Amino acid sequence: MKLSCIYVLNLLLNVCLATSINGKFEFSLGNLTKNAIRRTSFNLYQIGNYSTQDPYKTTTHLLDLDGNFKFDDLPINTGINETTYFVLSSSSLDYNLFPNRILIEFVQLENGTLQMNGFKNYFGREYFPSKDITHPDKLDQIAVEPYLTISVIQKAPFRAYFQIRNSGIMNDSGIVGSILNSRWKLAGVITVICVFAFPMFLDKIDPDTAIIMREEALKKKKEQYAN
Repeated sequence: MKLSCIYVLNLLLNVCLATSINGKFEFSLGNLTKNAIRRTSFNLYQIGNYSTQDPYKTTTHLLDLDGNFKFDDLPINTGINETTYFVLSSSSLDYNLFPNRILIEFVQLENGTLQMNGFKNYFGREYFPSKDITHPDKLDQIAVEPYLTISVIQKAPFRAYFQIRNSGIMNDSGIVGSILNSRWKLAGVITVICVFAFPMFLDKIDPDTAIIMREEALKKKKEQYAN
């Protein structure tokens, strides 16, 4: 009886310990600031089969300047060889992060312990490779012990959410500025100018040819009205 109780307590302890996800944000661009901590978040979504009525989802932030973050008390499907899947996505207003999405798998083993696996996942793709594809992409497995690692690729580009409009016809938003900045508009304006300026230009350099062209145009108009 005592052995059974010890086994059950040990099983519950293993499950409780395994239902936490530990992560670390490795910042390689100097010292991590409090402002960057506030503007960096990690979202966790449960996918696939789940034992609760609604899939589990939560958001956490960095816990300290060392870049640690954690998810606790995750709902795990019970039963031998049962699997539970979560998707971890990371976002920051200041930096581009990698990997930006991780597929996390919990497997309930026969000895009562939980095995945790992590795979690189990409936005724009399904969570799992499609079985209908002859040679589906394989998910790259990543280390989960002692923690999942999120790294910084580079500083995010500056995002201008509004643009100040300057008055004046020579600015980019003005009439002349918009024509000069667009080669199609500029080509159209030049074509119109050439059409109207060509007769006057021809009168200056070759008056005889200009007279002949006007007579031909007048003759065509008379023939058109005569018909």
